[in-house]
Amino acid sequence: MCAGLSFDIDIINPDELDHFFLPAEYDKHRRGDRVEVFFWDRKPFLPVEEDDGVHLYSWGNREKDVKMPKTGWAKLESIQDGRWDWLAPKIVKIPSLSGCEKKKWFKTPAGIKGLKVRYHNIIRVYLITQKANQNFQTKIGHDRMPISH
Repeated sequence: MCAGLSFDIDIINPDELDHFFLPAEYDKHRRGDRVEVFFWDRKPFLPVEEDDGVHLYSWGNREKDVKMPKTGWAKLESIQDGRWDWLAPKIVKIPSLSGCEKKKWFKTPAGIKGLKVRYHNIIRVYLITQKANQNFQTKIGHDRMPISH
């Protein structure tokens, strides 16, 4: 799986970061030229490459009043089975540099795939996962892994 991601700070508009980070949080999440975000953060987000640049969206759903799946991940199998169709899903590129699971960082050199969904005026992005290959499972210790873009 992937509970944390890092991104190149230069691709993210600082004004968009202000919607997700309080000033004190910004320094805590910055690592040199990277920003690290974890699903358990106060307001987790994911960057998405779009035609007019990179935009930030809330990562998944942890809110009980929002009628979207209560998770940060979308299994490839459930997407293929049509379980996300009611949310008008769109596969997007998340321009990540690395992912983190169980305190172990791994590279995501081409970025990873996400699922951008909409319910009325609410937009969220979920990380798309697939069954982990043996290498990922051995190194990271999880049976699911993100899909490279």
